[in-house]
Amino acid sequence: MKLLRPLVAAALLAGAVAPGAALAAPKATVAVDVVLASKEAGETDPRLAKFRMQFADFAYKSFKLLGSRLITVEEKESARVDLAGDHKLDVTFTKLEANGRAKLKLSVPGVLQTNVSLARDGSVVVGGPALKNGNGVLFVPVTLVEAK
Repeated sequence: MKLLRPLVAAALLAGAVAPGAALAAPKATVAVDVVLASKEAGETDPRLAKFRMQFADFAYKSFKLLGSRLITVEEKESARVDLAGDHKLDVTFTKLEANGRAKLKLSVPGVLQTNVSLARDGSVVVGGPALKNGNGVLFVPVTLVEAK
């Protein structure tokens, strides 16, 4: 009987610890692309082909990929991504929906703030911050890579 007491205590302790591991906060992995849009005729970076239909909604003629970043954000947390110039994008993962979609709050301080719900591989293009030198506008395609 004396041998069983430590085993029972260990089993109870393991049961008390294990549920905490199962309750880890959901995380969303998001790809953020930074694109310079210009009204001047020119080439469009071929790496941006997947956004061609979304870009067609705007009155710009050429698009240059300035950079890409992959970030992971825990639910109810935020991450900041440097864009171009002094612009930043704040990404807040507000909720993992039952259908697997991720609700995100996207904000470029002083320029825009929006809430979106994205499925895996779903994208939204936010934009508007003009560069101070007058050489174009930033578009920021945001793509949900994974949420779990």
